Amino acid sequence: MKIIKKYYFYAAHRNKSAGDKCGRIHGHTYDVKVHLDFPKWKKDVTILFQEIDMLCEGVIKKYDHYFILHDIDPLARILYEANEEIKLVSFETSAENMAKQLYHEIEETGLPILQIELAETKSSNIIYEPTN
Repeated sequence: MKIIKKYYFYAAHRNKSAGDKCGRIHGHTYDVKVHLDFPKWKKDVTILFQEIDMLCEGVIKKYDHYFILHDIDPLARILYEANEEIKLVSFETSAENMAKQLYHEIEETGLPILQIELAETKSSNIIYEPTN
């Protein structure tokens, strides 16, 4: 049994390694699709959707309405000293890296995740699934 759940979050970021346009502070509505695989299920209910939501939203919503910033970005120190709440990550905040990060955080919840789709624009999606 496969289940796809959709989520979204709003966040700002900048990606200094991606050129002028993406290197400036800007925001997105991130659309997320989590693909789950439940090979065995009991009777008619695999898992309650609210159970999936509790686990996935716990991961996804921790990025909601934050400025997501690579922890080595010089702006991180300035914002920290100004007591601005930001979400620091150990990677450049590309859509590819965000998809990979969300995948692994959801995987840590114990959900049987197959892949994750992340869109930071209406016309471009990232699909991440590990190769091993």
